[in-house]
Amino acid sequence: MTRAPHVTVSTCVSAHEIGERCVDAVMKIFPDFSVDNVPSATDFPVKRDDVEIVCEGVSPDLFLELLTEQRILDTALDAMSMNIQANSTSFLISRQAALSGKVAFVLETERTVGGVIEITLECDDLADWIQEATWHSGRREVPREVGDELSMRSDGAVSEWFDQKGRATFQTED
Repeated sequence: MTRAPHVTVSTCVSAHEIGERCVDAVMKIFPDFSVDNVPSATDFPVKRDDVEIVCEGVSPDLFLELLTEQRILDTALDAMSMNIQANSTSFLISRQAALSGKVAFVLETERTVGGVIEITLECDDLADWIQEATWHSGRREVPREVGDELSMRSDGAVSEWFDQKGRATFQTED
């Protein structure tokens, strides 16, 4: 496999949120997420601003395991590469889903309850790494790659792989 990327994980703790709970959500997906500036719980009315907490050099291992367990590798391929530029990409996942140990991708145009976790990946040959990290045996039948014609659209709409009569809308090498 291509060398793993440098992973940066961040989340914004709003004034009405409990910082420890936000960190707990991130750690369900990235257990080595470690920060010093966790906003403490305060009584109402809260007089602090939103605080962004960031950790660099986080391991993607559990995140990738969860993608496999949840069987969302094709969605991950598309969501992780949607903003790819050269050797860097960033994407969002739901912090509320993370509290349950689940990965739910969030489009930048969506508003989501419970906040988001932003993940940034950086490495040489990033597209190759994403393809390898999200590979599964179904790709023997339906090959996929970053930015292919089967990718979800930027608004999150799916690309249809079969027409109404069940015929494949894509071409294989067979």
